[in-house]
Amino acid sequence: MINAAAKVCPHCRHWQKKWSLQNPNVAVGLWTLICLVVLSCLGAFFEKMNGLKEQFADYRNEIVVLTSDMSTRASGSNSYITVVGTLTNTSKIGWRNVSVEAQFFDRSGKLIDAITADADYRGVTVLPHGSAAFKIETKAASPVSAYSTHKACVRWAKDVDAWGF
Repeated sequence: MINAAAKVCPHCRHWQKKWSLQNPNVAVGLWTLICLVVLSCLGAFFEKMNGLKEQFADYRNEIVVLTSDMSTRASGSNSYITVVGTLTNTSKIGWRNVSVEAQFFDRSGKLIDAITADADYRGVTVLPHGSAAFKIETKAASPVSAYSTHKACVRWAKDVDAWGF
């Protein structure tokens, strides 16, 4: 005979309530389940962080500067060159942290200045089959009258699904 209030048999030490949290088998089972959930979440996190992402070089020709315009402005004794334009993305991949380079030429076609603007601080993102605007500006390295034409192009971008900076 075992007392009805007994949790463990006094003779064989067998637990009387199978689903009690005090039962070591239940506690071990719950602990194992919690560990498996945590490990699977960590695995998903590290896969997202370090998993294969699309490389921009494979899609370089599919994200381009569609239009761009150059302007100059004076601020005190400094002159600034600004390029404003539109990017278009014909790929199936979204791109973020788009880096746009502008090259400036004089009347003879000689390269006189360049600026590469990393758009990290602006958060420029171009969605798949979409477009986005950009603006880059630099202090003029040559007299403003020397700037005749410009050319803008995309130099780098990061897969929008990739984690990290």
